[in-house]
Amino acid sequence: MTRRLCLLLLLAAGVVGGWATPALAHAGGLVATDARSRVASVSPAVPGLSVTTVEDGAKLRLVNRTGSPVIVPGAPTAPSSPTTSGVAPAPGATIAPGSSLTWADSRSSPVGRRSGGDWSLALDVGGTPVVVRGVFDWFAPPPFVLWWAGVAALAVAVPVLCRRVRRGDLALTTAGLAAMAASIAHVIGSSLAVTSAPLLGTFVNAAGINLLAWPLIAGGAVAVLRGKPAGLLAVCAGAALTGVFVLPDVTSFHRSVLPFAGPGVVERILVVVALGGGAGAAVAGASVLRTLAARQEAA
Repeated sequence: MTRRLCLLLLLAAGVVGGWATPALAHAGGLVATDARSRVASVSPAVPGLSVTTVEDGAKLRLVNRTGSPVIVPGAPTAPSSPTTSGVAPAPGATIAPGSSLTWADSRSSPVGRRSGGDWSLALDVGGTPVVVRGVFDWFAPPPFVLWWAGVAALAVAVPVLCRRVRRGDLALTTAGLAAMAASIAHVIGSSLAVTSAPLLGTFVNAAGINLLAWPLIAGGAVAVLRGKPAGLLAVCAGAALTGVFVLPDVTSFHRSVLPFAGPGVVERILVVVALGGGAGAAVAGASVLRTLAARQEAA
């Protein structure tokens, strides 16, 4: 009864997280949305001036290869340099010829948008007014019930399987390793979706507590294969941490545009395996350990 209650609380927390505001972010601060932003036109066209959306519209990138400075009202103020990045709003920025600027701009951000629409950005290119116009492409959200059903099915299947097979410890270890592999792939894919920051730093920040959970699972699996039942404790602990850490990413079940370098269906499958497999392994741990202890006593 206690294990079922813990599983129910875990799933309930995930549902709340799925409908929460996008404060629960993926790698690089990106969040799942229902729209993608893109630049539709730059009028008048200026040779050497490039304005594009980055990371589905979370940021804008301006490259100035003209012979004049470009003033961007509302962009973060930064010194002219070959490449400059900013995230905080400010009165405006001047991008010198040969320089670029990447910044987060609420005008082009698709966060919180539930339908299509457009946006615009005014520039000053050497005294000439230039207008950048963009659009939001809206995409219908996925059938989230199916993905939650997958999490529940996997979380229940792991304990049931561990009780019915003779080597429940190996079944539990396999579930833990699957959750770990899914978690690693999820973090890599989320990190690769961030193009405005160094990959290594983004990966480390996105991994978070998984940098502890993954070694726990891997080390515990090695111990189990060497015939040391105590390794199951490490597998269960690591799997539980993996499941808890991936909870904010259940927004992928409810949103259509995901901050992931790959198909959205792959990201959702990875979250299902990491959450469902991690929760199932954590719940099955006590039962498997009791079975092993009973067999050792009988021997």
